Parts: sequence; structure tokens; C-alpha cells
Amino acid sequence: MIKEIILIGNYKTDKQFSMQIFEGLMSEGYIQSELQVRVIRPHKIFGNLGFNSPILQKWLGYVDKFLVFPFQLYCVRSLNFILSKQVGYHICDHSNAFYLYFLPKNRTVITCHDVLAIRAGLGFADTYCSATKSGKVLQKIILKAISRAKKLAAVSEFTLNQLTEIDTSPHLNKKWICIHNAISRKFEAMEVNQAQAILRKFQLQNDKPLLLHVGSDLERKNRKLLIHLIDELQDDWGGLLVLAGEPLNIELLNLIEKLKVSDRIVQLDRPTDIEIIALYSICQAMVFPSYSEGFGWPIIEAQACGAPVITSNKAPMMDEVGGNAALYANPDDAISFADQLRKLNSEPFRKKVIRLGYINTKRFDFENTIRQYIELINY
Repeated sequence: MIKEIILIGNYKTDKQFSMQIFEGLMSEGYIQSELQVRVIRPHKIFGNLGFNSPILQKWLGYVDKFLVFPFQLYCVRSLNFILSKQVGYHICDHSNAFYLYFLPKNRTVITCHDVLAIRAGLGFADTYCSATKSGKVLQKIILKAISRAKKLAAVSEFTLNQLTEIDTSPHLNKKWICIHNAISRKFEAMEVNQAQAILRKFQLQNDKPLLLHVGSDLERKNRKLLIHLIDELQDDWGGLLVLAGEPLNIELLNLIEKLKVSDRIVQLDRPTDIEIIALYSICQAMVFPSYSEGFGWPIIEAQACGAPVITSNKAPMMDEVGGNAALYANPDDAISFADQLRKLNSEPFRKKVIRLGYINTKRFDFENTIRQYIELINY
């Protein structure tokens, strides 16, 4: 039986915030299961020599990640072998699958969060992700490494199926399973007065209903639809759209100006967890019109905080994550999202959706997720 888990984390300069959240959750869960836990990650060494050149920093960062850190991994593995320590390894982000070459495959598990970038690199058009020439090469390296993994957990059946379809080594004996993401216990409904106090600095108008979107500015997140949604609702809805995450890009800013809806939209640049929980707790609905996801964490976070969710009628958001507790609409059709929002004007219907949301989140139990990972590592 494994007594210690070494988590392989991300290069912090890459700012993979969702992966840092996942790493933190796994560390917390393993510790609660009475395992020793260490987190190791590439450190910014050569990357510091890039000065103010983003391009130079990027390529020197590759030296840190692909030359320096593998040597560190090899040393850690060798020392554990010499000391006969029962150690398991968890590569928390599949984009770091390359590190599997320097770890014992029988005692290493990889979490695959999505295969969007990999499929984009292979030329699939349904990912809504772009790929540069160097990116395509990198994604092929990642896919080849993932395909060598003996133990892998995908965060959704949808992601697992997509990965299996492009697996380059299907002949190998593997234990690849779906382990859904867990929801952190900190996501729970907050009292309205407390939430408003936390959000006071953003000068949101308490008398106006809020539509909330939590996510990045990537094309696949489909923020464009949210802006068209506000335009569609102008005549019969007096609320605000709150975009929590990255700042809007120039294309979306131009669209807002063109549609003359700037007074209906509030941007919150990277709010804290407690601020996001406050937003979930008081919003009229959390709208998540994404084109493509590996899982869709904000759906269950919002439901756990008592927010109705309107999301895309696409996998894995539909059924697998949102279940029977979310409302679904066509991500190419702002009117269909507006129609779903109007259904929430019925208080009995709104209460039903909220109640089903609470029930749905119980499927993503934290202890159950950790138990499945421990079983997979010990398999």
C-alpha cells in the first residue's frame, strides 16, 4: 500500500489557476486520508533570464520544465527507490504527462482534465481552440506520453471517450477510468447580507438582478453569446451581467460598444474564491454557454451555492455534470438562453431548480473522489 503521495504540480509562471485549485484539493484530500503528501513542481530558474521579453521567457521556461525538472524527478524517484519507500506519484495536469517518462509507471496516475488542446493540435474543429505550429508539436508529445500511462483518471466520461479515440497506444494494458471532479466544501450558500458586504467594493447595485459568468476569455467560453443575451433581454430585464474572470478582449469590447450595452455589463478581474461564492449566492442565475469543456466546474460550484444554472446543451455539461438540475440551451442562440432565463421568473420553478441543484452536487462528493484516486494508485 502506498504511504506517501508526491503531487506533480504546474510551473507557476504558466498561471494555470484551475490546475492549482485541483492540486490543492487533491493535497487536502490525501492528507485527510492520512497519507504523507509532498508537492513538487518546476521552478523558475532559466525563466528569470528572460528579462522583459515574453518570447524569451516562454522558451527559457521550457528549459526549466523539460530539462531541469525531469532531472529533479529522476533524483526524487531514485532516492525513493534506494530507501524502499512506498511512494505514489500523481501528475495533476495531463499537460505535464511528459514527466511520466521519469517516474515509475506502475505507481503513477495522471489526471486528464480535457483533450481540447490535443484535439485542436490534431486538426479537430469542434474544440474552439487554436494551435500554433510549436503548439501542435507539443500536443503530440503530450498525447504520446499520456498514451503510455498505465493509470489515468479522466474528469468526465466525455473526456475519457475522446481520449480513448485518439490513444496512440491502445494495445497497452491500462487502467483508465472516469473520476469526476469533486466540489470543494467551501462552496456553499452564503447569507445575502454577508454576500453583499463582501461585494460592496465592486459597487454592484443591490436592487438589480445579476446574471453571472465565471470563466476565462477563451473563445470556447463563448462570452460573445452573453453579450448578445444582454442585448436580447434589454426590453424586459433590468439587471446586470457580471463577467468574473479575465478582462474582456478588444473584440468583445467592440461588440459591447456596438450593441450599446456597456451600462449593463460589469467586469470583475479575477475575483477571489470568497467573492465568487458571494456572487454565486446572490445571482439570479449563473450562465455558462461554453462550446467545449472537459468538465465544467462552475456548474456544480454555482449549484452548491444555490444558484440556478443555464448552460450549453452539449456534453459533458448536459446530463453528465448539470444532470436534471440545470437548464440547457443552444450556445449559438442567445434567444434560447433568454427563454430559459425567463422560466426562472416563476418562483416555484426557480425553487425547484435550486433544490435539484443541491441534490445534483452530492454526486461530486469530495471523500468519494479521493477514495477512487487512492484505489487507482494502489491498483
